[in-house]
Amino acid sequence: MNQYVHHQLLQAMRTAANHSDPAVREAALERMERWQQVIDGMADGTLRIGSRRPLVGLPTWVTPRVVRGGFATGKAAAAIPPAEDERLRAQQLGIKATRQAIFESWLTPEGLAELEVLLETGAYNVGFPEHAVLLSVAALLRHGANDSVRTLLDEVSPLAGSLRFSPYPGAPSPLRPGQVSRWTARQVAGALERARVNPRVAAEREALTVWLPLTDKVVTFWAGIVEAPTFDDARIDEARALVADYDRAARQHTRCRKYRRPGENLPILIDALRQAIDGQGTWPPERVRHALSRIEAKRGLPGSKRSDDLRARQAVTASRPLHAEVAVVVADRVAQLRGDVGLTDFPAASAPISDDEATDVVPAGTPLPASVLRTLRLGFVSDLEELITLGVVPSAEVLASLVPQLTAGQVASSADDPLVGALLAATYRAFRRRRSLLLLDLEQQVRFKELPWVAALQELTAGGPLDDPLVLARQLGSVVLDAFPGTILPNGFIREYSALLDMAQVRLPLTEELAADIFMGRFAPKFQRAAKVAAELLRGSLYERYYGIDYAAVLGLPEPDGHGDVGEFDRMVAGDVPAGRSVAANGQIIERQQILTTHNLAVLVKLGVQPGRSWAELAHHAAGRSFQLLERARNSPWPLSAIKNAAYAWRQAVFFLSITGDDTAANALRDLPGATTWPAVRILDDLTRCLQGKPVTPFTGWTQGPHWVQSTVPETDTPKPVDPSPETQPHIQAG
Repeated sequence: MNQYVHHQLLQAMRTAANHSDPAVREAALERMERWQQVIDGMADGTLRIGSRRPLVGLPTWVTPRVVRGGFATGKAAAAIPPAEDERLRAQQLGIKATRQAIFESWLTPEGLAELEVLLETGAYNVGFPEHAVLLSVAALLRHGANDSVRTLLDEVSPLAGSLRFSPYPGAPSPLRPGQVSRWTARQVAGALERARVNPRVAAEREALTVWLPLTDKVVTFWAGIVEAPTFDDARIDEARALVADYDRAARQHTRCRKYRRPGENLPILIDALRQAIDGQGTWPPERVRHALSRIEAKRGLPGSKRSDDLRARQAVTASRPLHAEVAVVVADRVAQLRGDVGLTDFPAASAPISDDEATDVVPAGTPLPASVLRTLRLGFVSDLEELITLGVVPSAEVLASLVPQLTAGQVASSADDPLVGALLAATYRAFRRRRSLLLLDLEQQVRFKELPWVAALQELTAGGPLDDPLVLARQLGSVVLDAFPGTILPNGFIREYSALLDMAQVRLPLTEELAADIFMGRFAPKFQRAAKVAAELLRGSLYERYYGIDYAAVLGLPEPDGHGDVGEFDRMVAGDVPAGRSVAANGQIIERQQILTTHNLAVLVKLGVQPGRSWAELAHHAAGRSFQLLERARNSPWPLSAIKNAAYAWRQAVFFLSITGDDTAANALRDLPGATTWPAVRILDDLTRCLQGKPVTPFTGWTQGPHWVQSTVPETDTPKPVDPSPETQPHIQAG
């Protein structure tokens, strides 16, 4: 753990010292400071890395600042100096601009009245969950929950001098239920501002605007003198001016190396000018004539129709603004919009440059280039399905990042009072931006309802289970399976899905992907429960046979004792692989657990998720992704990650085939691209042998040595029969 932290600090130091971009160097300096805080906190004991309460002296509900890997820095996210709006408030009220004084000002009758107005208008923004505390006080008082207010203030008041508990100024969301966007307008504007000129395009612009006009001047000079080589003082002065122009261009415009390379036409002609100047008229006529003849043959000399037509076309190209120049103009356009939501009027945001926006280099009427439109599309507001269709959501990980926007709507609908619902939704969105902590010893991340003000507000809600969360959960399950059948559900999606099931009061075990580098050999009780859900669904199936699982033994496991000791389920999963021996060994154990539990697929089926595609189609697409990843692994210097993901995709394909109940559906996989090449052909042959009732070695991703996928193609694509005895068969056995 210490080695990882010091490595991250070293990387930040190198970037801060060596990167060419000042903004990147500045960001690296900030990372350096935060990693140093981690090191200092670990050294002096003020940080408990691996605990759900990492900040010594602060309660669990405080949002910590977290860096890569889930390490808390020792600082609370809401512990910042008074912001501009708070300083202005202090000035208007004639109080000190301190955290404590500002906090107390909100608890006066006048301050509570202000909070009431904010609740009614929705003109607030909750950046961190703590920013909702004072609004929650007002909401509780609104409902006469005075005891809850006293309890809440007793909890938060000790930190009122250091944390911000008031909201930022804001405005109600203009989005309709179900609408989401990948980026906010503020993020889109920032990306456009950082747009960089394509080096090749910039070099072309330099050639068209600097080097070609200069070349034409030099060629015109020599074309007018080569047949009558007389150098008087006027011609010497003209030659000196051309050489000076060339030297200046060579210093200031360095993108095009061609025009400084010896042997190219322009350097030859410039060198001849230098000789003529130094030698008072002596110059190499044959070299000059040869260069001129090459230019004339290629495009014609300046003044000829061929040359003039070419230069006219090039002038049109040169007059077009660079994509980065257009991006800057559009960034200013987007910056005028509300920054905390997506682009609600996409046609206006993506319109050509207007008269008011035009600049010296970007004229009115300029259409937006594809690169700018791609960035704008990241802020497009629509329903999830359309964003997936448009390619705005290219992965399950990105989809997971959008789910909180939908879940927040369900949080809001749980409250009888729409103002309380809106506050809960804003707090939920802020809570879901909270970064996950690195946790050890089976500890769980802090849950939304553990925030004291949230717990108090939820006492005001309807309290009963709602239909909508379950409907949304089934819809999201269908969307993620249809769109990404070959990708396991990412942890972000699982967290949001768990929240939806909690709202619907559905008790089904969802399991996260565990980190192999910190795995300690034990699984939380929910993993065993998930395995039993899979066993009930898949007992006697192709999935059970292919992976060599004994689901009857899984169903017979006793309930875990909950004392943290290694239980029967842990021993069943690990088999003869000792946990902790290496990251690869841990990875093998974690993958075996995923095989047993199906990594949430069985839970989705039990929940009633019905994909839009058939299960056979999902199997087809998942297997196709597996073969694509295997092809990528063959051409990669670091293939193991691709092999692991290919095995995960294949596991999902086998699951989908098993749900179809039709063994013949596997035959269609042979028609997939890459299905006739190694190693896909062996994987498919093994599947066929399994369908015939023969034992096989399943395709898995983790290994402690070289993976067989990396081996050379054997003489026959069909492997020898595998000894089915438990001693040699690397399947998951019952203990």
